[in-house]
Amino acid sequence: MKFVIIGNGVAGTEAAIALRHRESDAQITIISEESDHFFSRTALMYILSGQLSHRDTEPYERDLYARMNFVRVRARALGVDTKGHQVRLAGGLDPVPYDRLLIACGSRPRPAPWPGSDQAGVGHFVTHQDLTWLERELHGGVSKAGPAPQADAHLAYSSPDSPYRVRPVAAELRGRLARTGAVIGGGLIGIEVVETMLAAGISPHFLIRERWFWPVAINQDESTWMAQRMREHGVHVHLQREVERFVVQDGAITAVRTVDGEDLPADVAVVTIGVLPNTDWLAESEIQRQQRGGAIVVGPDLRTSDPDVFAAGDCAAVEWFNGMRRPEQLWYTGRDQGRVAARSIMGDDVRYKRSHWYNSAKLMDIEYTTAGLVDFGFDDMWSWFLEETGTVRSTTRIVCRGQRVVGFNMLGRRWDHRVLIRWIAERRSLSWVLDRLQQAAFDTEFVPRLRIPDEKRRQATQPA
Repeated sequence: MKFVIIGNGVAGTEAAIALRHRESDAQITIISEESDHFFSRTALMYILSGQLSHRDTEPYERDLYARMNFVRVRARALGVDTKGHQVRLAGGLDPVPYDRLLIACGSRPRPAPWPGSDQAGVGHFVTHQDLTWLERELHGGVSKAGPAPQADAHLAYSSPDSPYRVRPVAAELRGRLARTGAVIGGGLIGIEVVETMLAAGISPHFLIRERWFWPVAINQDESTWMAQRMREHGVHVHLQREVERFVVQDGAITAVRTVDGEDLPADVAVVTIGVLPNTDWLAESEIQRQQRGGAIVVGPDLRTSDPDVFAAGDCAAVEWFNGMRRPEQLWYTGRDQGRVAARSIMGDDVRYKRSHWYNSAKLMDIEYTTAGLVDFGFDDMWSWFLEETGTVRSTTRIVCRGQRVVGFNMLGRRWDHRVLIRWIAERRSLSWVLDRLQQAAFDTEFVPRLRIPDEKRRQATQPA
């Protein structure tokens, strides 16, 4: 059997390993345009800020391909010939034949729509190539983490619309490193880039067109609390500010102009307005994609409209608990989908069904933990909220449907999401959870316990 996997991220790599464990003699080919080695994309910010090396962010040893007898193809995929069972490649390379194909090509940054976006100093922060570009803007080359594991940060035949293309560097045109910066887009990647700029000595402008920061994950009270913390770190937070264009001089940006006419100085601007499934290269392939966003439509077994082609990870539109069909853009869901896809490719009667939602991050010095259903807009949902202002500053939001706890959103303290998920699965009441909340604490030894005032406990039985 010839198994071909497009993409060596978490979904593709986990699928390849699972296939090898089942089929010791099969030919397993992994095609990747971005990088030679599987790495943790969520750790790019720690490389840029000098906290981790490239090797620190690689979950497996670099001899994985040799040990698992994988065939590595570093190339850009141009399309899938489903009738001929082969993947077409750029650069004049021979097509790669397959018996079963897994598409796990991930996401690409949403393009910036403003004039000047193609000039030096404007980029994104999603790919390995984005990391290389921003290292050159902020540090004049590689950061303290050292060089990337592959010498070629791009492919010579990579197309101008590839998310892995080389971007022009404003610092090299100016002859100096960036001194001012802007981050456009109020999501998780946005605040990660803000932190890397702070680490480089830049107090960036953070432009967010919505009424509050990260509205898909936190509510207005939590966002107000977060914005205060960011401003304390020196971040210029601009809420409900729209960009008109980039101001350009001698081929490099100098400022971001807002629709109200203000020019915010910026030697470098990182656009973090979301990601899209990286599936444009499939435009001429007979594989069903969604009209909006272009995610690959898959069934419960992660099979596409072609019986020999499967999809997993950020590029796959899976069915959610409420019936909607869209990608799940999380590390652990990509991991789980890759493993399920491998079993499905092998013919197992298997279905992908995500368990309770959870995620965690560290936003500058602020811990973030979420679990379960939060801000899904059901009519009978209500929240219990506590803001802590003592030695530890934190917010705790517990979401209920009736008296049953269905979700948690926590900022400022560390929590064990495994305990929180277990309570959701056990359908515990809010009063029961508040009595035992300390059991989910994951703080270090000398952090004082969260104390819940009596008046807040009394609110546990009444919708707010």
